[in-house]
Amino acid sequence: MLKEGWPAEEAAALASAIIQEYTGMGRAAQLAFGERIPDGDAAARISDAARRAAAGEPLQYITGSTEFCGHRIEVRPGVLIPRPETEEMTLMIIGENNGFSGSATDLCTGSGCIAIALSLAFPHAAVTATELSQEALETARSNISRTGASVSLLAADILLDHPSHVPMSDLIVSNPPYVTMGEREAMHRNVLDHEPHEALFVPDDDPLLYYRAIAGIAEERLLPGGTVWLEVNENHAGATAGLFDVSHYRRVQVIRDIRGKERFVKAEKR
Repeated sequence: MLKEGWPAEEAAALASAIIQEYTGMGRAAQLAFGERIPDGDAAARISDAARRAAAGEPLQYITGSTEFCGHRIEVRPGVLIPRPETEEMTLMIIGENNGFSGSATDLCTGSGCIAIALSLAFPHAAVTATELSQEALETARSNISRTGASVSLLAADILLDHPSHVPMSDLIVSNPPYVTMGEREAMHRNVLDHEPHEALFVPDDDPLLYYRAIAGIAEERLLPGGTVWLEVNENHAGATAGLFDVSHYRRVQVIRDIRGKERFVKAEKR
């Protein structure tokens, strides 16, 4: 069934993930006990999940959750599914800030994954998250409650609201929309058909739309010595970094992800 909609390698990975989700059997157990037949309820769930995945629905929406920095994060249609690159950036931030106890703000939080991971890694920090989408706000609120994270959640539009809606922060982090409309053709149908376009896309003629707003917020709300971390479009990483004037930032870096793509921008305020 899955092979009808996916390449063989991806179909096998999906099948394994679906079996693990509904039976608890990891990859090794599946290989060792491949002939074991799941009970009726599990078998029905596996069959339904496989059918939906074959039709292109993301597995995270089918199961209702995903793993992020070791935490189970709820996701649902209308809320962006956290990407490995976002997790990679978050782990970088955590790794570089051992014992952080200042104030951190996550702009465009979506499911709340970044803010939650930071709060749980830095229990003495004051973490705030902002989001415009009501559906994402509800999901983030549920995730914050379920994980026990301490995050202040704010409804805000970073493109329209005055920067004062953001608290003074030692750390500002964001994974805003950054895929240009012209790049849609290269994306898989499970993203285009199911994930919220408002959380993904920006106009071709204004790819830095959200980053300009974030740079403006950082100008007013990032404390001296504070740091901005951004996930960015690899085709506009240099231009994004250029939004942070070296007269105000002592170190501006474009950082490559694990696949060698220019995926993150880090700027330290003077």
